[in-house]
Amino acid sequence: MRTSGRTLWVASLSLALSCAGGEPVARRGAPQRIISLIPSATETIMALGAGDRLVARTDYDIDPLLAHLPALGGGLTPSLEQLTLLDPDLVVAWPDNLSRSLSGRLGDLGITLYMPQAQSLEDVYKTTRELGRILDRQAAADSLNRDIRMSLAQLASETADLERPGVFYVVWHDPPTAAGPGTYIHELIEIAGGQNIFFDAPALWPQISMEEVVRRNPDILIFPHGEGPSLEVAQLQRMVGWRDLEAVRQGRVVTVDAYLFNRPGPRVVEAARRLADIIHPAPAPAPAPELR
Repeated sequence: MRTSGRTLWVASLSLALSCAGGEPVARRGAPQRIISLIPSATETIMALGAGDRLVARTDYDIDPLLAHLPALGGGLTPSLEQLTLLDPDLVVAWPDNLSRSLSGRLGDLGITLYMPQAQSLEDVYKTTRELGRILDRQAAADSLNRDIRMSLAQLASETADLERPGVFYVVWHDPPTAAGPGTYIHELIEIAGGQNIFFDAPALWPQISMEEVVRRNPDILIFPHGEGPSLEVAQLQRMVGWRDLEAVRQGRVVTVDAYLFNRPGPRVVEAARRLADIIHPAPAPAPAPELR
């Protein structure tokens, strides 16, 4: 397996690898003007009942409730001038993509900068707790985390005794890039009753040789669609390596909504349920008896 040279898109999916200075220290009182550059955090803020405090959005925030807000581009490299013109008292941002100089300059302006981790489900819960504390919405955060945990536990119990097909969640197709152990995607596949074929990968989002994909021969291929290029089964059937997979030959290729699956936030239960429907589809209803 190869783990070097990730694409920018995969890097953006990976979210935070460090919290750059620890937990944020907010101004006196809960922030009232928030800029979130991470779509999953934006969804968490809205789920906590603080969506009315958002003063900007990224190009990837497609909720109609945010359409009236000014857009700040993709969120990875925001303009300091744009940020300061909006007079935020909290910025939720990707760590180190902003650079330490920008982090320091925001601090000099009295703007709280929060850079959460969100690789795993436990990180989702932690981010929810921390945003709840920062926004003075602790009760809502506790309730949200409790609901997510209970719903995922219920789904895991429903799939516990089912056969576990091998699943390849294709983060990127060229080169093949997988969700490895320690990621929320890996955890959701397991909860939904599948087995991540790259459960033993040496990295969170490793690049994989096509030969290794063919060797492991997944039962199901899942492609996120919406935030990057997507492939149809007919295209895969013409591509070297991919066309050798039984899942491609048999049409066991499913596209899912990237705006749901690439956001480790309050909708992870919805994503897990969708995975369960893919991995263990309900049997087709029996045909109605013919009337004579």
